[in-house]
Order: sequence, then structure tokens, then C-alpha cells
Amino acid sequence: MPRQTEIINLTSANPGSTRHLRVHRYGSPGNGPKAYLHSSLHADEWPGLLVLHHLTRMLDDADAEGRISGEIVLLPYANPLGLGQRINNKLIGRYHLDGGGNFNRNWPDLTDAATKAVDGKLGDDSTANIKLIREALIAAVGDLSKDGELEELRATLLGLSVDADIVLDLHCDQIATLHVYANRAQQDEAMILTRDLGSPVLLLEDAPGGGPFDEANHGPWVKLQKQFDLDEAVAKQCFAVTVELRGETDITDQLAEQDAEALFRYLMRKGVVTGEPGPLPEALCEATPLDGVDVPIAPASGILAWHFGPGDRVREGEHLADLVDIEADEPDAARTPLYARTDGFMFARKSAVFARAGDQICKIAGAETLEYRKEGALLSN
Repeated sequence: MPRQTEIINLTSANPGSTRHLRVHRYGSPGNGPKAYLHSSLHADEWPGLLVLHHLTRMLDDADAEGRISGEIVLLPYANPLGLGQRINNKLIGRYHLDGGGNFNRNWPDLTDAATKAVDGKLGDDSTANIKLIREALIAAVGDLSKDGELEELRATLLGLSVDADIVLDLHCDQIATLHVYANRAQQDEAMILTRDLGSPVLLLEDAPGGGPFDEANHGPWVKLQKQFDLDEAVAKQCFAVTVELRGETDITDQLAEQDAEALFRYLMRKGVVTGEPGPLPEALCEATPLDGVDVPIAPASGILAWHFGPGDRVREGEHLADLVDIEADEPDAARTPLYARTDGFMFARKSAVFARAGDQICKIAGAETLEYRKEGALLSN
């Protein structure tokens, strides 16, 4: 059936203004696997907007050829609240300026509600268990508060995604290579997507901390599987990941079409779209632990003079950058060297070259867990 486009109106906190979500739907609910994709939950991160523009065209063509074999829900943008936040001609879309904090933190954990709904009803039939859990999660989303504009947005997005088999949350970093965040229980599936994307980094965690959107979708499945000692298929039922599409300014038709083609191949590989995706590309990396990411901190304010950038491999103790004190009376004493604390791959770097004390300045994916990293602390606020 042709693509259906739905407009979901959101309550506006202000008189004289309206907000809405635009939702593209392909296929029929319950007919094959369901994939959910959205971009720019952090509304100041824009590469995914162009990627989904190209992917929509590809899906339209596939739909016209009768090749949609599952269900696809695609939101060209996920955060009209953030897209409306401008200060001094600059879009401020990472944080809800009305006090709600980071748009990709503190999403509802539906585990407790689902636990109460399925307790005593689960058995040895994995298919039946998955059906029960999915119904419980849908009901739990229906019970979420919509009292504020942020709460309503979150409940609406989860209502569209929580029953999906595949959830792809498209973001970007400041200056960065491609990288993917995934749950360790879904490592094999995450590596398939990573290889299709050509990402040089796959970061795995058991519990990322912070309550991001992807965990709100896959977390209950992983937790319920462990809690009730269910078949491992339950933990893998909802494959939800965060895909970081390079850096803030890596936005060209060439890159976006390349990424859209990779996502389209992945949807074919998972049976959401029919067709031959071709052989799986060679892996550009091995998975590394989220707790193995070195995140150097600026010890003071100053100008960063970099010696390395995203895409570079570094060794522990290597000289990453100098922090230059602009108040130093003696130029020869103005530089504080900053060093890597692991062997690894630098995949992201701060875009602003003026740092303040406490700023995270870059991210290096290492193979070994770092003692100074706190489990479940994610990588940033």
C-alpha cells in the first residue's frame, strides 16, 4: 500500500502556536518485522535529517515496487520542541529550556510496569512470552503522563516505537567519525548494522546510564529476560541503538545518500524490505566497551592546540593536545600538555577550541575498561 503520512498534533504550552510530528508509515501493522527510525532528538544535530530525506525516497521507490514486506515508521524529525528553541540566532536543541534537561536523558523505564503485567503469566513458549511482554509495554506507554509538553513528546514517540523490532535513533557528535552505541546483549546484531554503515566504532554497554531513548526501548526486554530467566531471544527482541552520523557539519548529499543506502541495505537484510542487500561488508572494527572510552578533561580554561583528530589511532601516554593559557605572562610556560590514557581510536572531539575547566575535549575508544570511568555514566551530560 502507498506510504501513509500522519500528522500528530502536540499540545502547545503557548497561546498562538502549534506543534506537530510528521510520521511516514509503510506497510501494514503486524505484517512482518517493524522498524522505527527518527532523527534529531537532539534538535541541534542535523545529519540524520538529510539521511532520512534520502531514505524516504528509497522507501517510496521500494513501496511502488511492492517491496515493503514489514512495517516501517519513519519520523523525518523527532523534536519540534527543540527545533523551536533559538537564542541569538542559534538553535539550542540539546536541552529542554523549560527545565526538562537533556532531550535524550531520563526517558521512562517501563520495566516495573511490564513486570507487574506479565508476572505469573510467562511460560516456556518464547513466542507467547514475547507477545505478552509487547502488549504489556504498549499498555505501559499508554499509562504515561502527558501533563507537560516534554512528557507528551516522550509518550508519543515511545507509543510509535515501543512495539518495534528495530529502533534506530539517529544523532551526531561535534567533530566525529561514524560510531554506534548498543547493548551488549545485542552485540551480534549491532555488528551487522555497524558493518553495513561502515562505522569504525561500535561501543557496547550493559547499562549506559542516563536513560536514553534507545534504552527505553530495548532495556525492558533485556531486564525482563534476566529477571524471569527467559529465552535469550527475548533480550534480542527489540534491537534499539544510537547511531552517531559523524559530526555536526558532516552534511552533504553524498554522505547522506551513502548512509541512507546503508540503512536501506540493513532493512533488506532484516526482511523489512525485500531485495538482495549484497554481501555484508567487512568489519572496520571490533566492538569495544563503553567503559573503555577515554574522555580527557580540560584541567583549566584555555585554547586547545590539537595534535590528533577523529579517525586517528593513539597510544596511551601520547600527546593529544596542548592547553594554552591565554593569561600566561610567559609564552614558554603557557602550555599544559594533555595525554591519552588508553590505546585506542579517537572517534570524537570537541568542536570549540576554547575549553573551560571540566570540559570533555575528546573521546577515544579503547579495548580495556578504564578504572576511572564510572559504570553507567554514559559519556556526557
